Amino acid sequence: MPAAIQNIRDFLNRKTPYLLSVHHDPVYRQGANDGETVAKACEVIAKDLAVADECGILPSYFPDFGTVSMPAVYGGEVIPARNGGGIHIKPAAKTADDILKLVEKPFEETDFQRAIGIYRKICERLETDEIYIRTPDFQGPMNTLALLLENQAELMVAMFEQPDVVHEAARKVTDMLIGYTARFRAEAGAGKVIGNIWPYIALPDGKGVGITQDYMPLLGPDQYAEFELPQLKRISDAFGGVFIHCCGFYKWHLKNLADSGVEIIGMECSNDHTPFSLLYEYFGDRIAINCGGQCGYPSLADYLLSFKGKPAGKARFWLCPCHEHDGGKVADRLKRALDELAEY
Repeated sequence: MPAAIQNIRDFLNRKTPYLLSVHHDPVYRQGANDGETVAKACEVIAKDLAVADECGILPSYFPDFGTVSMPAVYGGEVIPARNGGGIHIKPAAKTADDILKLVEKPFEETDFQRAIGIYRKICERLETDEIYIRTPDFQGPMNTLALLLENQAELMVAMFEQPDVVHEAARKVTDMLIGYTARFRAEAGAGKVIGNIWPYIALPDGKGVGITQDYMPLLGPDQYAEFELPQLKRISDAFGGVFIHCCGFYKWHLKNLADSGVEIIGMECSNDHTPFSLLYEYFGDRIAINCGGQCGYPSLADYLLSFKGKPAGKARFWLCPCHEHDGGKVADRLKRALDELAEY
């Protein structure tokens, strides 16, 4: 898939104004049975392989075992999805001090290894090495710390009453995130690991990792700057940058992020919570923007077109719809809107 890789690199190097990557919906995510996951993933990935270059994608396996993959490295009982919900975990710690006593499981007993095993079976069944893989849900340090605790209020209070403990716990978790992800890349082949399970962007080797920052809405700017940003910088430095996902309200962190020195390749937002125009206000065209939600407009395409002729209309969009969305019409609508924006 050299054309798709080149298109992505051209966009990331600012040679093209936008990128539209259209996948088939990975409906196998968070499946409880690995054998069924392999079968369903093969069906989806085979369809992506057939249209990879024309749709601007790198066909990949999404090893989604829920938001619990990172905290589960430290133990805790994983609770399977039921009644249409997601996968949960009974946390391994009661206090911030307890986190410092936790010991990581061997790599072979984690979702990282589980993902590698499923990935190899998919490649074998499809008889190709032209398939890529994403990381299990790469939760950031504060996200992971919160998921390790039975009561997240313990973490919030500890940031004020035991800041040294929280700093040490954040360093500990970040060491794990960097170390286990590096091992994952070595096992899968570094050039085959192309980002997180969300959003559906694809990062060529050396262009960073995808990371979830969903704890941002629960932190004030001072706490985020003190406890998370130094660790985010370490992760960015280790992998050549970060592509940040957060689907909530986080506008009060944008200045700190813009001034942080963290290599931010792109950010994802929900327009109904943190409009992409705010990202553009702080970052301009320094980053790629992936966004959803339409702020009351009939569609995301209509919302994008409302910025024609305005500064935010020059944002570098990387949008990743699925073929199945909106009766298969959403990709065409978004392309027309992006073409119109690119004219100005």
